Amino acid sequence: MKLLVTGGAGFIGSNFIRHILRTHPDYKIINLDKLTYAGNLDNLKNVAKNPNYQFVKGDILDEALVDELVGKVDAVIHFAAESHVTRSENEAEVFYKTNVEGTRVLLDAAVKDGGKRFVHISTDEIYGSKEDGFFKEEDKEPGDHQASSVYSKSKALADDLALSYKDKLDVVVVRPTNNFGQYQYPEKALPRWTTRVLENEPIPVWGDGHQVRDWLYAVDTARAVDIILEKGISGEAYNVASNNDPEIENIELANIICEILGVSREQFIKLVPDPRPNHDFRYAIDTTKIKALGWQPEKDIRNIIKNIIVWYKENKWWWEPIKKEAEKIYSDI
Repeated sequence: MKLLVTGGAGFIGSNFIRHILRTHPDYKIINLDKLTYAGNLDNLKNVAKNPNYQFVKGDILDEALVDELVGKVDAVIHFAAESHVTRSENEAEVFYKTNVEGTRVLLDAAVKDGGKRFVHISTDEIYGSKEDGFFKEEDKEPGDHQASSVYSKSKALADDLALSYKDKLDVVVVRPTNNFGQYQYPEKALPRWTTRVLENEPIPVWGDGHQVRDWLYAVDTARAVDIILEKGISGEAYNVASNNDPEIENIELANIICEILGVSREQFIKLVPDPRPNHDFRYAIDTTKIKALGWQPEKDIRNIIKNIIVWYKENKWWWEPIKKEAEKIYSDI
């Protein structure tokens, strides 16, 4: 099989590419990535010379380029997106243009080339926050009103757009929850907090720190997308989450980081006012559908988190050059 992976130099996309080249040695991959601030070819250094891998620098809004590349493959795996909530507060136009219009360009190209399989990567944030229980796939309502940020609203519209093509395209939507792992840009909580401690800076925990995020290992996400590519039912959406039990609050994550790095919680953890007035408190999604396809997440998630913290400690070469850019967007310190 020949795949076009958009946004493959990003965090989750690069995890998917490494997974596919490792587990499907007969697959060929074209990685289309614009290399914005979060796109980093160092994420793929270990596969750069693989004869089944090709990198193309380009924009998903470039219709001619997209038409050309889609015509060369059997399926499109669409990861490319602007993905950070804080950045979206000041760059709404960029988020809607990339996340919605860019998705349309890719969908139209796939239709023109014969309706090949199209896997669209969405997010659990389209559902909004849930105080208790779990969102099922059918709980996504049309439009963006459930979502609370510019980022999640743009993804909600892109999600709707992808499924609106189901009568003319073999399209499947994936809604993963909060990913973590190696090579995650240090604007996100786990790598940001870990690298701050490594630079002897405090961890700014918003509010009381009791917000819940369902931490999902990016390798598990890659496996889920692989299974959905093969077995997912056309026109359907699939939630992907760890469903951690017990759930992990932000303050616990900060405590784990301090424990693994051997520093004082009292010294490094600082509770600060939450800069997001509509900050989602808890994300939780039902994973019955994806598990019916044979997927299961790693169970020992806290141990994996500890291993990833150690990875950042041992790989300063990767994050030190980008740390300053990642940190500049915050006003919580």
